[in-house]
Amino acid sequence: MYIMLKTGSFFPLPKVFLGFMNGKAPATILTDQNMCLKEAIDLEMLTTKHALCIWMIVAKFPSWFNAVLGERYNEWKAEFFRLYNLELVEDFELGWRDMVNSFGLHTNRHIINLFTFRSLWALPYLRSHFFAGLTATSQSKSINSFIQRFLSAQTRLAHFVEQGTSSVDFKDQRGEQQTMQQNLQNISLKTGAPMESHASSVFTPFAFSKLQEQLVMAAHYASFQMEDGGFLVRHHTKAEGGRKVYWSPRDGVITCSCHLFEFSGILCRHSLRVLSTGNCFQIPERYLPVRWRRISTSSSLKSRNSNSPDDHAERVQLLQSMVSSLVTESSKSKERLDIATEQVSALLSRIREQPISSPGMREITPPAIERIV
Repeated sequence: MYIMLKTGSFFPLPKVFLGFMNGKAPATILTDQNMCLKEAIDLEMLTTKHALCIWMIVAKFPSWFNAVLGERYNEWKAEFFRLYNLELVEDFELGWRDMVNSFGLHTNRHIINLFTFRSLWALPYLRSHFFAGLTATSQSKSINSFIQRFLSAQTRLAHFVEQGTSSVDFKDQRGEQQTMQQNLQNISLKTGAPMESHASSVFTPFAFSKLQEQLVMAAHYASFQMEDGGFLVRHHTKAEGGRKVYWSPRDGVITCSCHLFEFSGILCRHSLRVLSTGNCFQIPERYLPVRWRRISTSSSLKSRNSNSPDDHAERVQLLQSMVSSLVTESSKSKERLDIATEQVSALLSRIREQPISSPGMREITPPAIERIV
């Protein structure tokens, strides 16, 4: 969950939010630096991991540090992001100390505050919590832009929720179209590994692309078994360091010290390397989170209100997308075209046997052929 709250406009938002969610608190929550809101979250959402949105912090850097650092501002900012993306807490704290010394920021109040609340924004402290990629500045900026479309100082809470729900429904429908197109198109496999093929049949396009990146990198890593039964995995060009991976084939459990799966829901290259070494040809079931799985379009449509005119229009749009993909794929060979013609002809015969209209459904003019080819 992501919340943006202007200073001075605090109200019991956590309790109101829990009411909308039937009392179910989110696993993680990102907010701005409003300390009153932090206290409310700590009080009302005891099981929720609270973190500060890095984009909102970085947006203040020019006013905080430009005048102080002068021409060294960009150099400092690059060092800040290097520290922010580190994996180990020890490396972060040592690097932060060196950064403060190098830039002479010992007494800067913003630097002092950032370090005081480092466990709420620095990735080394957050990697064991699930954030689904929302800690990236680009993601935060995109979400902020999305919210600003229908949020202003005059917006009532009920209207905000209504507008947000409509926007999410629209994005869900677009996601269904993308999934259907993926089902009908040839997926580009980069490694040829059975695990890649398996993941491509389960994951959404976004999640599969992220896992595919890790699979490609896994081929460049070596694994060494340790005395305690775990594995030390590091890049083949490195002689030292690496990540510790523990794999229990019997229980189907694998853990890595980099915590990428806990943080994003995507298995890391270190774990994938060990799975490959252990002759594992499919991603273990527990590492295929529901959040990243493709949802069957048919089951998704059945779950909707079939009597809604808006839903009927959405189905027509989805059908257009499917027909467009059908024409594209069928035209690639004579054999495909023959199969498509035969099957569509049979389908049309079945459709014509059905009633022409249903109660509550408005007629929608079908698109011209030129629009869907």
